[in-house]
Amino acid sequence: MAARRGAHAASVVGALAVLAAGWQLYVWVGDVPTYQVASPAEAARAAWSNAPLLADRCWVTMQGAVLGLAASAAVALLLAVAAIRLPLVRTPLTAYALLFRTLPIVGVAPLLTLITGRGLGTSVACVVVVTVFTLLIAALDGMESLPAEVRELQDLYATPFARRLRTGLLPNAVGSLLVGLRVAAPMAVLAALLAEWLSGLEGVGELMTTSLANRDSELLWATSAVAALLGLVAYALPSGLVALADRFGFAVAPTASGTTGGAR
Repeated sequence: MAARRGAHAASVVGALAVLAAGWQLYVWVGDVPTYQVASPAEAARAAWSNAPLLADRCWVTMQGAVLGLAASAAVALLLAVAAIRLPLVRTPLTAYALLFRTLPIVGVAPLLTLITGRGLGTSVACVVVVTVFTLLIAALDGMESLPAEVRELQDLYATPFARRLRTGLLPNAVGSLLVGLRVAAPMAVLAALLAEWLSGLEGVGELMTTSLANRDSELLWATSAVAALLGLVAYALPSGLVALADRFGFAVAPTASGTTGGAR
C-alpha cells in the first residue's frame, strides 16, 4: 500500500514537472513575451515575492470552499434522509436538486451577491449550488446500498426509523459522501474562485482579476498556478479522509458503474 501511494505521488510530481518543462519550452522556442505568457521561473519568482499575499488569498478561497462543502454535505444528508423516509418526495427532491445544479453559476453569483453581500457568504452559497446535487446522489446511493439482509432483519424486528438511521443508513451515507467529495471538492474550489471573481471577495479569484487589470502577467500566471494547485489539493484530500474513515467502518468503494457502493 505504501509503495502504491509513493508511486502515485511520484506520478503526480512527474506530470507537474513535464507540464512545467513544456511551459518553459514553449516560452523559449516561441520567444513569447512576458506580458503574454510568463515563464515558470518568472511565475515562481512572482509567487515567492508575493508569498504572504498569496497565502492570505488562498486562506480566503479555502474557507469558502470548505464551509460551502460542509453546508452542502449537511443539506445533502437532510434531503437524503427525507427522501428515504418519504419515498414520494424523492423524485421532486432529486429533480429540484438537478435543476439547482444546472443553474449557470456565472449568472447566479451576482444574484447571490445581492442576497448575501460581498463577503464569504457568496462563496459558500455558490459552492452549495454547484455541489449539492453530487453529494445528494452520493448520500442516497450510500443509504440505498444497505444490504438486503440488514433491511429484512430491521423489518422483522420493526426497528424504528431513528435507529435504522443511526445504525445503518447514516454510516453508509457518510462513507458515500466522502467518496463523492473526490468529485465535489475540486468543483467547490472552482465555484469559490468564480464567486470571488464576480463578487470582489479578496481571494485567489479576485487577485487573478486584479492582476489582469493591472497587466501584471507574472503575478497573474503565478496566481493561476496556485489556483490549479488548490484544485489538486482539493482532489487529494478526500482520498485521505476516505482512508481515515475506512478505519472506523464508514468508507465505501466505488462500483464498476462509477457510483458509490455499499459499506464494507
